[in-house]
Formats: sequence, structure tokens, C-alpha cells
Amino acid sequence: MELNVESGFERSIAVQGLKKKIRVKVLKSDLTVLRELGQKLKVVQKTIFRSRYGSLLGLLEVEVQEPVITALAQYYDPPLRCFTFCDFQLVPTFEEFSQILDMPTNKMMPYQHLEQPFSMYTLSEIMKISVKELKKEFVELCDIKGFVLSFLERHLCRLCEEESWDAYMDVLALALFGVTLFLKADSFVDDAAIKVF
Repeated sequence: MELNVESGFERSIAVQGLKKKIRVKVLKSDLTVLRELGQKLKVVQKTIFRSRYGSLLGLLEVEVQEPVITALAQYYDPPLRCFTFCDFQLVPTFEEFSQILDMPTNKMMPYQHLEQPFSMYTLSEIMKISVKELKKEFVELCDIKGFVLSFLERHLCRLCEEESWDAYMDVLALALFGVTLFLKADSFVDDAAIKVF
């Protein structure tokens, strides 16, 4: 909205470029099971998890505020991938994200999106699961491929029983990447989140 004040008491109000209000559907996965699984880590394991993945576990305690997300979405510009306000654009930088999550980035390689699929073999090695079982659980949901969160939760329970803590921490981080940072579908970890992981 623009307000022009002319000489004297004459005023003209010109409405220019008002955006249509965007309807936003906020996805919120049920994180109760992941919270419980995160609590199973002992102090030493939490310290190791924090050194690997920063404050990723802390995201389980953040309350999603739908009105705030809806209000901010009105200013989001998808082609520019930033928030556009009257006279400036706002986008968190990679460094700001690393500070928010307390993730050390100085020894990390930059992520380069490649159109090739991730390696099931490598993922099976990380998750301590057979490639055959992993492929069976890799499903398609609304044109998105990935893992259903319930599969990862079941696998985490199994890893906890086996006390395979290294794999447990990696699978927990993968689940958190998928349902807190890169959420596309409710309770689903898609292949894009897996590639970033």
C-alpha cells in the first residue's frame, strides 16, 4: 500500500501490488517416539551425538507455532528462495544455519546436489541393515521416494536392544533430518533428506 500526501489536505491512497493471501498447510509429524528414543542415549552418547550433529536433538523440543509460520509464508518468494519484505530480502545463510544447529561446518564438504541416487549399500552399512531389507522399506509416497518414519523408529528400537550405539545415533540423525529439517511429507523421510544426510 502506498500513501501519497499532496499539498494541502488532499490525500490519495493508491493500492499497488497487494499480494493474495497464501493458504499454508503446516506439516507436523508426531515426534513422541523420536523423543523417547532420543532419551535412551546415555550422557557419553549424547556428547558424541552433539559433536557429530550439533543441536539436532534439541529440535525435538521446539514447538511448531502455526500462526508464525503462516505469517512468514506470506513473505516467502519461492523463485528467489528467500523472504522478501518491502525493501529488503532475508535468507538465512549456511553459516547462520550452522550456528542455529550448533553444527561444526569447518571440516565438512559443501553439499552438491547431483541427479544420481544415493548408494543403498553405503546407507545399509551406516544403518547396520541388509541391502535387501533396506530396498524393501524404500517406498514411494505421492511421487516422493523414501522411508516411512515408523520403519526408522522400529529399526532404532532394534539397534537399541542390540546396543549398537554408533548406528543408533546415525539412524536417529537421519530420522531427524527427514522430519524436522527437510520435511516434505508427514512422517516420511524422503530421498532428498537421505542424500543430504
